[in-house]
Amino acid sequence: MGKIFAAIVMAISLSACALTVDEVDLAYKPQTQAVAIGGADNVKVRVTATDARASNRDRISVKKNGYGMEMASIVAKQDVPKLVADAIEQDLKARGFRIDSGAVFVLVDVNKFYNDFKTGFFAGQAVGEVMLNVQVLNAGGRMFYSKSYPGEYTVNDVMMFSGTNAKEAVEGALGNALAKVMTDQYFLQAIIEAARPQSAGAPIS
Repeated sequence: MGKIFAAIVMAISLSACALTVDEVDLAYKPQTQAVAIGGADNVKVRVTATDARASNRDRISVKKNGYGMEMASIVAKQDVPKLVADAIEQDLKARGFRIDSGAVFVLVDVNKFYNDFKTGFFAGQAVGEVMLNVQVLNAGGRMFYSKSYPGEYTVNDVMMFSGTNAKEAVEGALGNALAKVMTDQYFLQAIIEAARPQSAGAPIS
């Protein structure tokens, strides 16, 4: 009888949790093997990120019950575009670029930043997805580079569709997207090219 009562109490508790909005504290874990780029120390870069999400601007995920029905929202304590901009600045600085107002602008559209819980027979998944459109412009507004970078990250064996699992999924997806950005030699070269006043060739594509 005691076990049945405990199970009922737990079920009620989990149902209550599913109806409560979760606030999560997001953080970016920078790459640990950044290498300084020749000429980067002479380039001043300013990074600006814009929220271009067509949906879910007010949340990064939503809780679900065991039947896959959406429940309470999961929201970030941070401003998502600022989190992305700060992360890119951190990675660029680690590669030798100077983060300051100057001749080069990196503009980022945050098109997606979301975790979706997938239900399973025994356990579920938290699937994080990030989509960033990144542009490199000089002070005159000329575009030197533009590319979209997707990021994905899946947390397996999820027993509770909670803010903790959503946090891990979107943080992992952001890290995956920025790893692609920072290993894109065309992107990094475009920043250096955009800082050269004499550069008048065609944009890098």
